[in-house]
Amino acid sequence: MKILFITPLINSDKDYTINADYLSDFTLHGLRELYGSDVIDYPGAWYLYKDELVAKKYNSNLLWGKGFTYKDILNDFNKIDRSDIQNKIKKNYFDLIIYGSIQRSKLYFEEAINSKSKIIFIDGEDHSYIQYEFCKYGKYFKRELLNIEKNIFPISFSIPKVKITKNLELKPNNILAPLIPGKIKTYIYNNENEYYNMYKDSIFAITYKKAGWDCLRHYEILMNGCIPLFFNLSECPINTMMDLPKKLLLEINLKFSWILNQFNPLKIYKKKFITMEKFYFYLISFFKKKYNNKILIDQFPEIDEIRMQLYDYTKNNLTTEIAAKKILEK
Repeated sequence: MKILFITPLINSDKDYTINADYLSDFTLHGLRELYGSDVIDYPGAWYLYKDELVAKKYNSNLLWGKGFTYKDILNDFNKIDRSDIQNKIKKNYFDLIIYGSIQRSKLYFEEAINSKSKIIFIDGEDHSYIQYEFCKYGKYFKRELLNIEKNIFPISFSIPKVKITKNLELKPNNILAPLIPGKIKTYIYNNENEYYNMYKDSIFAITYKKAGWDCLRHYEILMNGCIPLFFNLSECPINTMMDLPKKLLLEINLKFSWILNQFNPLKIYKKKFITMEKFYFYLISFFKKKYNNKILIDQFPEIDEIRMQLYDYTKNNLTTEIAAKKILEK
């Protein structure tokens, strides 16, 4: 199958921060896992290619999130034939044309809709707004989806399987991961391995909705064998984050969120989550049994079972390859 994947237009000639589109990037990676060089990314998500980052001498710290989890997941940037794309579209060279970020790039749109190629539109923006004018031309996949409608389908983030930890840490040292979302002082990790090891060495980690519900952090926690304590997950729309095991995560939060009572609310919560009740339970915890990582796992052996269950689920359901297959099934 010949696939043209239209990537967001990103200037590669300037040394400036790149706000990547995770959904576009990981979808491209999954398709490339399935079809190799038959998937042509154009103009090209060069920041995903290890060799191109080196060739450009680009400072990876300028990538959004320092490029953690998505940089260097592809290779051989210049071995992809990106020549004469406009004419190839007109001559129906491609079986499928995918707009990886339709709200950021509509390159060659007129040529695409007048060709015989099937078309897919992917919308990974944080809001729930849908550009309905495109739905009559192909399938529209929306990340923050409220309602499934004709030609409109849910889609979620995914992760490259090569990034998933090979082994779970059997004796994690931290009850709670030191990185606290929203607490900038805890964003101290300068490279990907340090960042991953922080989650590997923790039993639980805090996560919640950012600008949109779907967030790469959820997946990074899971792929490193850590258990997410997901705030307000019950409020997530049913058609958003459909690939995550939301029912299981809700059960986990209900069963183990009490462990957060051991921590000073000012240190582990953003302002919007702080309540007088949390301070009350924190004070009460001084008079209750204190848990460290070993005591917690000894007293609740099901924690290791939950970690393994989530780890297996991640490997079997949340990779970029599996996400790409789901799209193509439509």
